[in-house]
Amino acid sequence: MNMTPIRTGIAVVALSGALLSCGEPVEPFGEGALELGWQVSPMGCEASEVDLVEIELSNARRSYVESYPCARGEAALEGLAPGSYELMLRGFDAGGANTFESAIRAVTVRPERIERLTPVALSARPAELEVVWRFENGRVCGANGVGRVEVAVYDEAFYEMARQDFDCNLGTGTIGELFAGEYIVQANASAAEVNFSGDAQVSLKRGQSGQVETVLQSP
Repeated sequence: MNMTPIRTGIAVVALSGALLSCGEPVEPFGEGALELGWQVSPMGCEASEVDLVEIELSNARRSYVESYPCARGEAALEGLAPGSYELMLRGFDAGGANTFESAIRAVTVRPERIERLTPVALSARPAELEVVWRFENGRVCGANGVGRVEVAVYDEAFYEMARQDFDCNLGTGTIGELFAGEYIVQANASAAEVNFSGDAQVSLKRGQSGQVETVLQSP
């Protein structure tokens, strides 16, 4: 006698599922919004020479990018699809160079809610330096018996900031994660019976991709 209610319940559930699948489309979740502020270095926008802040909110499906005057200090992004995102801010100087950036922050946007974030800190971007080398008689490493070139970078106080080894035949090598400032670059190479070296000086700005050439000479 207990079987009849159970069968009736199963039928009702099945019928409800059928009605739901065949009925009107379910309304999608509402859009969300994000409010945030930023701090460019301890000194602020003007002293850091940042004119524009770009906000990028992205995931595998979509990306939102908006730009605001740095001095504004805050922004609100509206009409965002709910989901999990990565947030990154970039600071640009008057010439359009990307000189500051934030760490990537995970953000969740929920439907019909405003997410308010703690201030996002932007730090100076490191520079990178491409070092190009050649010999006095040209760029052919084999003709000079050289297989590898070692490049060292020193700051104004002669502290070694970086040292890296490269295949000579590449003719160039890039060293990253350098602070803005003045540098001395020294390239060294060895052949069977002779050593080569070349020096150059270069100035790098925040976030810059610089280039310098050294001429490898024997004593």
